[in-house]
Amino acid sequence: MNERNRNDLLNIRRAQLTAAAYKVVAQKGYNDFTIKDIALEAGLSTGLVHYYFKNKEDLLFKLLKEMNAKLRDNLKKALSELSEPKDKLMAFCEEALALVDKEKAYFYVLIDFWAQINHDTKIRQANIKLFQSYRDEIAAIIHEGTAKGVFTVEDVKPTSVIIIALIQGTIIQYAIDHDAFDYGEIKAKIKEQILCKVIKEK
Repeated sequence: MNERNRNDLLNIRRAQLTAAAYKVVAQKGYNDFTIKDIALEAGLSTGLVHYYFKNKEDLLFKLLKEMNAKLRDNLKKALSELSEPKDKLMAFCEEALALVDKEKAYFYVLIDFWAQINHDTKIRQANIKLFQSYRDEIAAIIHEGTAKGVFTVEDVKPTSVIIIALIQGTIIQYAIDHDAFDYGEIKAKIKEQILCKVIKEK
């Protein structure tokens, strides 16, 4: 097998194992799964899992990176098709809020990861980068909108923090209690609040 084929197989196996890890962690939680669980879900041997990942922590860290990269790629794709700042802002909100339906297990897995941030520096850094990338994306949209005369925002950084807090806080509440409110109704109200109150249009 040549080098290219080896790399292709490596990538396929890693993707297969991270997909299995995603499903298993969503079902069993961060602390209650084993490498054997991952192997069974992936249809591979435990030895093969150890070949591709150093240990359980290495697999979980790569799972978190894979999840975050997928989210960023989907977001970039949604924004790349738009030109107006207001449309971009609404697309960002819609893409983030739609995760509840598109990736039902994502936030259960993510909440489990958050519980580890004081114990695992790599996982903490991965989460820091994810939230920073969200704030940066929002800030870029706000700067563009301000330059075009669409938005009037004095404090861009705090505003980006508030927008992420509105979105993430709502999703977490819904992930914990599906019966607490009508998610579709709240999604619409959040977007309205961001446009009318957080981002004040001229």
